[in-house]
Amino acid sequence: MFPSFLQRARRVARSGPDRVGIAAVADGVTILETCPALPARFAGGAMRGRGANPFLDWTSTPVTVTVHDLRDVVYDVDHRVLIKDGRLIAETCYLQPEDALARVVAARARPDRLAGRGIMVPCSDHWPGNYYHWMAHGLPVIAAASDLPDGGAARLLLPALLPWQHRTLQMLRPGGCAIERIMAGRQYRIDRVAYCNIVAGAADFAVSRLCGRVFARLAAAVPVVRPHGARLYVDRGGAGHRAIPNEGALAARLRGLGFLAVRPETLTVAEQIDLFRAASMVVGPLGAGMTNIGFCRPGTVVYDLVPDHHANPCFLAMAMRGGLEYWADLFPTGAARQDHMAPWGQGIDVERVVRRVEELLRGLLPGAGAAPLP
Repeated sequence: MFPSFLQRARRVARSGPDRVGIAAVADGVTILETCPALPARFAGGAMRGRGANPFLDWTSTPVTVTVHDLRDVVYDVDHRVLIKDGRLIAETCYLQPEDALARVVAARARPDRLAGRGIMVPCSDHWPGNYYHWMAHGLPVIAAASDLPDGGAARLLLPALLPWQHRTLQMLRPGGCAIERIMAGRQYRIDRVAYCNIVAGAADFAVSRLCGRVFARLAAAVPVVRPHGARLYVDRGGAGHRAIPNEGALAARLRGLGFLAVRPETLTVAEQIDLFRAASMVVGPLGAGMTNIGFCRPGTVVYDLVPDHHANPCFLAMAMRGGLEYWADLFPTGAARQDHMAPWGQGIDVERVVRRVEELLRGLLPGAGAAPLP
C-alpha cells in the first residue's frame, strides 16, 4: 500500500508545462547507489497470514540515488525547489501542492546571488526542523556530499539549525564541507549546484545502504551506556499530528508488560541513540520518534501501529535496512480526512495491541533477525 497523498503529490511534481526534468538540464550525473526492489520482510513467518498488516504485498522502491550537476539555477528557499530558465525542475518539487508551486515565481528582478566558491548542495526539504526529515533526507545528503571526491569544495545550503541538528553534524563529521546559510523568503541565483535526490525523499521507500550507514556513523560517536534488553513504547505525547485520544491508556497497559514509554523529543540525540540501540522491542505509532529504529541492533522487534488514514511504509524500509524483525497492523482511526497530519478520530484498540505484542514476544527471541545491509 502506498500513501495516496504521496501518489498525488508526485504526479503533480512531474507534470505540467512549467516543469522540466532534471536530466534534461543537468551537465552531468553521478550515481551513488542502486537500490533494488525487494519484497517486504516480516517478523515471524507464521504471522504472515494473520492480522491486518497493510504491507504484506509491499515491495521496496527500486531507486537510483543520484547527484546531478546543475549550472545557473535559482533556488527558492521556502519551497526548496530549483528553477532553470524560468521552469521548475520537476524532481525537486517534493510533496508540494499545486497551489504552492503556482506561487513560485522565478521572474523576480534580482534574486540574491550565492557566488561563493565551491558547489552548493541543498540539504533540507521544506520541513527542515522535523526529526525524520533531517535524519532521512538531510544527513544522508550531507554524508554523500562529504564523501564525494570533491567533497571539500561542497557548501551545504542549510537554514538556521536547531541545537540537536548541530549535534548530529558534529557526530557525522562531514569532512571539509562549509555551511552556506539560506534565509526564508529568499530566492538565490547559484552558479553551480549538486542536487542529490535523497533530499526530496527518493529513498524513503528504498532499502538504501547509504541512508542506513548514516545511523551507524552517528551511533559510532556515542558510547554504549545502557544494557541491551529494553522494551520501548514511543509515545507521541499528545502531538497534534496523528494524536491518539487514548494513548495514555495504551502506554499504561504496555508498562504492565515491562515497556518504558519514551518521548524521544525530550532526550538528547546521544540519549536517543543509546536508548534505541539498547532496545529488544520497539512499539509505536507513525511519527518522527520512530526514526530512532535506525539505531536498533539487528534482530530488534519493531511493531508499527499504522493509522488507516496514513499507511506509510517508510519504517518498514528502515527496518529492512537494519535487519530488524518488523511487524505492522492497520488500525481504524475514524479520521476526518486522509492525510499525514489528521488526528485519530477515535482511540486505538488497546487490547488488540497488547495481544499482538504478547504474540511477538512469545514467538521471537531478541537478536534472531537477519543481518543488516553492509
